[in-house]
Parts: sequence; C-alpha cells; structure tokens
Amino acid sequence: MTMLPVWLLFVLLVVVGPLLVLGLQVLVRRRWPHLAEGEHNDVAGYLIAIVGVIYAVLLAFVVVVTWQQFSQAGEVVGQEASALRGLYRESVAFPPEVREQIQGDVRDYAAVVIAHEWPAMGRGEPGHPAVAAALDRTAAHLAALPTDTPIQQQYVAVEADRFAEVVSYRSQRLDFVGQGLPGVLWVALVLGGVVTIAFGLIFGLRSTALHLFMTGSLAATIGVLLFVAIAIDQPFLGDVAVPPAPIQRVLDDFAR
Repeated sequence: MTMLPVWLLFVLLVVVGPLLVLGLQVLVRRRWPHLAEGEHNDVAGYLIAIVGVIYAVLLAFVVVVTWQQFSQAGEVVGQEASALRGLYRESVAFPPEVREQIQGDVRDYAAVVIAHEWPAMGRGEPGHPAVAAALDRTAAHLAALPTDTPIQQQYVAVEADRFAEVVSYRSQRLDFVGQGLPGVLWVALVLGGVVTIAFGLIFGLRSTALHLFMTGSLAATIGVLLFVAIAIDQPFLGDVAVPPAPIQRVLDDFAR
C-alpha cells in the first residue's frame, strides 16, 4: 500500500499519530473543560463500547487477512523451489549431455528469478521477460528429451509434470503482485479509527494525566495494528517482503 520505509511508517503511525492525538486531547480539555465532569459518560461509554467492538473486529480481520496472504505467498515460493528441485534431480534418467542441459536450465531459471524478477515484483511489476524466456528454453529442451527406453518415457512424463508445477507456482506467485486490500476497506479502517479515538477524546475524566494516557494508548494500539496491516499488505512490495530464500537455496545447492 505504501512505498515509505518501514521505519518511517512505524514512526508516523505509532509515535507521531498518538502525539497528535495527545495534543488534540489537551485542546479539547481546554476548550470544553466541562467535559471533564463526565455528565455524559453513561451515553458516551455505551457508544464507545459499541464502536470499539465493531472497529476491533474490523481491524483484527484486516490484520489476519493480510497475514494469511503474506504467508500464502511465502508457501508458494517454497513450492516453486521444490518443483525446481524435482525437475533438477529427476533428469538423472537421461544421457549426460541432456541431463546437463536440463540442470543448467534449472540453474538459469533460479538465477534470473532472483536477479530480475524479484526486483521487478518489488516495483509492482508482474514478472520479467528474462524469466519467461528461460521457461521457453526449458520447455523446448523438455520437448526434445529422448524416449528410447521405458524408463526414459516415464521420466519424460515426470519432468513435464514438474515443469508444469514450476509454471503454475510462478503464476500463483505473480498473482500476489499488486494484490492488496481494496481501497474501500482502508477508508473504513481510517474512518473507524478516527471515530473510535474521537469518542475517547470526549470521555469525561477529572485526571488530565489519566485521560492523556488512555487516549494515547488507544491511538498507539490502533497505530501498531495499522502498521502491521500496511507493512505486509503486499507480500512482495516494500521493506517487509517475502524473500527469494528458497529459490536462492536451489541455486546454492546446485551450483557448479
């Protein structure tokens, strides 16, 4: 959702935001000192309980959904790496020159994914031409695999299945690029947070220090949860992103 550095996003939501709320709280108490008497606390307390519960459910839902999406993206990357390993190891049934060709294709694919596609996804681009070209080369080489023996015939089918898995998992991975929560949901989160904090501002308390502590804590809690949701909203974008570690391990394990 944002290209801000993660530390700056944290400062804005968890430090600056609550400080602004505290300043607004001081202004409210000075402008309307009679609110501290708490004559309206029965009604305000009832309303803030309803609003708070509704907003808490919405905020928790958003955090859970974004975390599930982030985790699913990581799982897809791991499955893609596993399919690459299978494609590499199951080439042993073929003659050395053919085996080296397929294994080289696996290494080339892993290399271009890490060098080109991951940075492209970090820029919000769904894929990179170099990876598509590597897949085309691999498909052409698989289509030319020898089928001289029954074992080779079986392994050709297996290699074709593994290649199809690689293509499928890559497609699933690219589906996560630019796939964040809809804007209308972020609008609801912001407006809900403003309303929830506003009820806290007008709640009557004689102690200024206690009132500031309560509203500041409420704003900081909302800020932390919003920070988490925004930071992991898009799994491959920003400082908190799914790393290419599983594919990097494939490249490291099968390096020449």
